[in-house]
Amino acid sequence: MADAKVLEEQSFGVKVWLLPDKRIVKMFRLKRPVSSGRLYPYNVRFARNARRCLARGVAAPNIRETFYCPDIQRHGVIYDLLEGDPFFELLPETPDETLFRTFARFLGELHEKGIYFRSVHPGNVLLRPDGSMGLIDIQDMRFWPWALTRKVRARNFRHLYNSDYHSKVMRDFGFERFADLYLEELPRDEGYKNSMRPLILDWDKAWERKKRKPVSV
Repeated sequence: MADAKVLEEQSFGVKVWLLPDKRIVKMFRLKRPVSSGRLYPYNVRFARNARRCLARGVAAPNIRETFYCPDIQRHGVIYDLLEGDPFFELLPETPDETLFRTFARFLGELHEKGIYFRSVHPGNVLLRPDGSMGLIDIQDMRFWPWALTRKVRARNFRHLYNSDYHSKVMRDFGFERFADLYLEELPRDEGYKNSMRPLILDWDKAWERKKRKPVSV
């Protein structure tokens, strides 16, 4: 790591490095003493999901190697840099509907391909030089051999409603507005879209109710 550039650092140490040859080294730690990460390490999940995404025609990191570093008790993965810019960094202060439409179309493509990306938000997708989108931070995903059901699609929108910075970007644009873009770009008939819309927006209402709920002291 002597000549590597630190891309991301957290309280437990460096999480992501960029090597001079444009490979990425990403480290994972166990957040709890008792964790499924001991039996099924996060770096293995990351590598598996990347290969599954590529097999379904979705841009994702090309995995070189997984490893374990016993000295610091960290699992790691090495992969080729996926060219592109984080989506949220491209958003101007005034929301750009063209960019959000691209994101909405991409989310619909994932759902049609049976991919449930639990950590979906503007910070975990890239806009690539050719105008397509790709995925990063992909250790938390599920795959089905068929398109996602209406209920699972709607549940995926919940992760856009969390109160972090990237979701604030979504709220500023407007969840209902984004949902409409998603449905406009979805290759489904009007009956399907009309039945989807209330399911999606129900997650938004649930988020608002949770935000207003008084905290017990």
